[in-house]
Amino acid sequence: MNIIVARWLIALFAGTIAFAAHAQAGDDLPARVGRVANVQGMLYHSPDDNAGEWSQIGLNDPVAQGDNLWVDRGGRAEVDYGGGQIRLAGDTNLHVSRLTERRLALFVAAGSIIARVRALEPEDSVRVDTPTTQVALTRPGLYRVDVDPEAARTTLIVREGAADVATAAGTGQVLPGQTAVLTGRGNVTADIRNGGGIDGFDTWGAARDRVYEAPRENAYVSREMVGSADLDTYGAWQTYPDYGAVWFPTVDPEWAPYRFGHWTWLRDWGYAWVDDAPWGYAPFHYGRWAYVGGRWGWCPGAYVARPLWAPALVAWYDGAGFMRAPGHDGIVYGWVPLGWREPFVPSWRGCTSRCYARYNRPYAVDMAERPDARPTHFANWSVPGGVTAVPAAALASGRPVAINRLPIATNAAIAPPLSMTPPAVKPARVRPSAPIERPRVTPLPAPVQSIERPLRTPASVPSPVRVPAPMPALALPYLAPAPAMPMAPPPRVVPQPPPIPAAVPAPTPAQHAPIRIAPVPPPERPN
Repeated sequence: MNIIVARWLIALFAGTIAFAAHAQAGDDLPARVGRVANVQGMLYHSPDDNAGEWSQIGLNDPVAQGDNLWVDRGGRAEVDYGGGQIRLAGDTNLHVSRLTERRLALFVAAGSIIARVRALEPEDSVRVDTPTTQVALTRPGLYRVDVDPEAARTTLIVREGAADVATAAGTGQVLPGQTAVLTGRGNVTADIRNGGGIDGFDTWGAARDRVYEAPRENAYVSREMVGSADLDTYGAWQTYPDYGAVWFPTVDPEWAPYRFGHWTWLRDWGYAWVDDAPWGYAPFHYGRWAYVGGRWGWCPGAYVARPLWAPALVAWYDGAGFMRAPGHDGIVYGWVPLGWREPFVPSWRGCTSRCYARYNRPYAVDMAERPDARPTHFANWSVPGGVTAVPAAALASGRPVAINRLPIATNAAIAPPLSMTPPAVKPARVRPSAPIERPRVTPLPAPVQSIERPLRTPASVPSPVRVPAPMPALALPYLAPAPAMPMAPPPRVVPQPPPIPAAVPAPTPAQHAPIRIAPVPPPERPN
């Protein structure tokens, strides 16, 4: 083993130990959870704590750190993560290695993605790992990454922004309008040229960009609030002295929040709401609900540049033998949307005082009250449609709430015990499998995992492909491990860019110095 490789392995081991120590410190959960914002075809999900169990997911499903995603052949999907969007083409297998308020790290095992990075502060980082190389996206912009694992080839196209790529010789910078083709296993070489073609995937991505870049009527909420781009299309804003800005969705009179959708399960957060409405993400994971003038309105509260995500902003009613619907003998669980000035108390361990303040201060919650003090009443309990309840089996199996809802009396005399925490009962499955309307075109791949965050794999699942851990600032040569098993999707041939006149070779840099490859000038025309 040479000195360079040894130093890289030492840095890798140190980074892995540091992350493990950080994870054990009981810090707050990630402030960001992405959203499936658009799906065409079939999108499958495999959680990090149950690798190998694939289930079909769809619009508004949450995407969290550690999730595996797979888009079937001919399909497309988009994940909005707050700071931008990640788009997946068909036959793409993606692992979300890290998703926090400041960091996004992806591993593309096979296929094609488009990364639209909109917000990138000095302390933020966005990284894309592949079986061949590591790509650091250093500026807001538009990037495409194509991965062919069989040919050990990664193609990066920078349409806007700038990126650094890792090679055996150091790092190379790819500028707007350039394409980098990186090949090899371990001894990675880069061919950086001007130009880059487009196809239907790029055209679809440009159409999706227009959704997020459309002018908005106001600036009541941050553009980094996941799902906020849909609000102007599906509702209208009004202002009130008590609540500030209030958004009213265009819905039927019998509509009520947290009623038309289903519950899913996230390992770290517990039960999370998945709404059926195309706009149904931001109003159910941020803010509060109020019944104003005979209709439901969503109150986003004070403006926050990067609001804190919550699995569901509801208060639960204990169903341990106390809450029973007429004609139903089993346990029933109910919930009510949190109203203005009502606190959200996270049920998971590790939410610090700063975490609690971020969840509640924007909504006029009295911060002098103890976080563990249980309210004696919730404002939305007594309003039309305020309380929703289902049998425990319907909750745990992820069945649609609306068709399984039970009639519950809402007079105070028989109100069940209040609870700020979700039910202790866990679902039989991690996520419900949506009905499959047509046969799959390709077999599902083995999920990929990152050694940056060790995952528990059932004994029956083959050893997964592992993702290289991050290198400090891309300062050391990149060593890509060979996949532990072949990928299930068939080899994908990445088209090469058209040849152009060769560039003058750059001088050999000193060890660890960045390699910057200048754009190739066009050939001179004859007189």
